[in-house]
Amino acid sequence: MPIDKTLFAHIARTHTDKVENVAVRALGHILSQSEAAREALAETLQLGGTEVGLLGKVQTQATGEKGGIPDLSVKADDGTEPVLIEAKFDAPLTPNQPNGYLEQLPRCRPAALLFVAPAARIETLWPVLRKRAEEVYKLTVSSEFGKLRSASIACGERRLMLTSWADLLDRMETQANKAGDTAAEADIIQLRGLTDQMDAEIFLPWRSEDLGPEFARRMLSLIAFVDDSTDRGCDVGFLDIRGNDRQPRYEGYGRHMEIGGVAAWFGYIFDGWAQHENTPLWLLFKPDTLEHLQKAGLAETRVVQWRTKDWRYCIPIALPTRVERENALDSVVASLREIAEQLMASDA
Repeated sequence: MPIDKTLFAHIARTHTDKVENVAVRALGHILSQSEAAREALAETLQLGGTEVGLLGKVQTQATGEKGGIPDLSVKADDGTEPVLIEAKFDAPLTPNQPNGYLEQLPRCRPAALLFVAPAARIETLWPVLRKRAEEVYKLTVSSEFGKLRSASIACGERRLMLTSWADLLDRMETQANKAGDTAAEADIIQLRGLTDQMDAEIFLPWRSEDLGPEFARRMLSLIAFVDDSTDRGCDVGFLDIRGNDRQPRYEGYGRHMEIGGVAAWFGYIFDGWAQHENTPLWLLFKPDTLEHLQKAGLAETRVVQWRTKDWRYCIPIALPTRVERENALDSVVASLREIAEQLMASDA
């Protein structure tokens, strides 16, 4: 499914470079307007080991260079602010995080500082948060619940917590659905579209197995695979690369060609692979070919509902797994030939 799947995600990504601030304000709005969403937040904190009770007004703090001000604060019925929320995507921790924020929590009642971050950052961010907190505080009980991490500060009821955007919003959506809060549920789905897209774009920490030569060999082999698939299609006669050079793109490598008489580009592109389909191989068409694709019956069933940064329409080409290279080539060439025949038939 496309990552940029909600209107809110599309508008936020195309109309501002302060997407993190937009996400914070959206989360604050949902929590302010929906009792069910606040119940989901309280449930998250309960799973982390603290009972904060009924939550009320949510304050969205100043954005930008915040200094010692967390993104959101939540008031309780006794007038204290037992919950502080700091939203993260790919930004590093500031010098005040987490200790400056932990200091702001009330000591007279259960309270929590909750960081919300992409799921991919949980395993790397949590040790940093704990290490910084331990420079000032003694941490005692530490727990894990799915993507939720929690540690308590000794001699008090304050807790440091970390959860993922996906887990928090899933829990909020579930509570809103149970409560029949359709407005909140729709808002949460819109925000989830944005956070999913932001999650997909963050830096993924390298693992030792990623750095082995096998991964590099696979990437290099894709170049030869694209060339061989293209050459075989030319030999059969449904592809034409005359006058077209090999053409790397900023996100991959491929060949300009004509397929079924229509100008296209075939190769591997990493953003499509990472965000949309489980294949590195894609067939890209220029923006002015949509009518032709529709006439050929390709737009409705085959064209992925997203566009590259240069506004090309994209068709995924499946790459078979656990088969010999020759069999994989046969399959890919057959897929390209099927598309070429559909394009040619539409001109008949």
